[in-house]
Amino acid sequence: VRSRRQRQMCIRDRNKHFRLNGVFKMVIYIETERLNLRDWKTEDLFPFQKMNANTQVRRYFPSLLSYRRSEIDMENMDSIIQESGLGLFAVELKETGEWLGFIGVNYVSKDSHYPFKELPFYEIGWRLIPEVWGNGLATEGAEAVMKYARDKGVKELYSFTSENNLPSRKVMEKLGMTFLDNFEYPNLSKYHPLKRHVRYYKELLPS
Repeated sequence: VRSRRQRQMCIRDRNKHFRLNGVFKMVIYIETERLNLRDWKTEDLFPFQKMNANTQVRRYFPSLLSYRRSEIDMENMDSIIQESGLGLFAVELKETGEWLGFIGVNYVSKDSHYPFKELPFYEIGWRLIPEVWGNGLATEGAEAVMKYARDKGVKELYSFTSENNLPSRKVMEKLGMTFLDNFEYPNLSKYHPLKRHVRYYKELLPS
């Protein structure tokens, strides 16, 4: 198992490949009017950890994430993007370069704990800091991700959340996704308030 120092050095070493004449060049995969969706970098770790320990952000998740778990998650997301050019991208505000969270797609494998007959498939998702909620940024970024994923050969996308998460459901509907079904989230007790989930779907038609 690699130490925290080794994992951070892994990201730094990989980032060196994007230096040109001594100037750091981060790969930006998707640009929108207000956002850059890009590689993860070492400086993203602390704000990512803070976001995942925020009770507002994690309101519709079973628990907060420890700083250690967030570190592992960030490393995994970065590795997936490097391998495929597709994944959960770090998001920054174009105007200031401020890190805002992530938007992208997550590959849900056949051996995951979810009870879906359609597995495997790609799930589209987003998580942004509360300070920028309500400005349409999740929708803006996710719309661009849909086009990018389609160009990468993804033919359909799913998204799911707690039945009570009306803000995320609203984003799904703005993206043109349609309600597909309800399901019970695995590994939660029968009476847990987040047990009931909803799933949305959209076919990515050729442009």
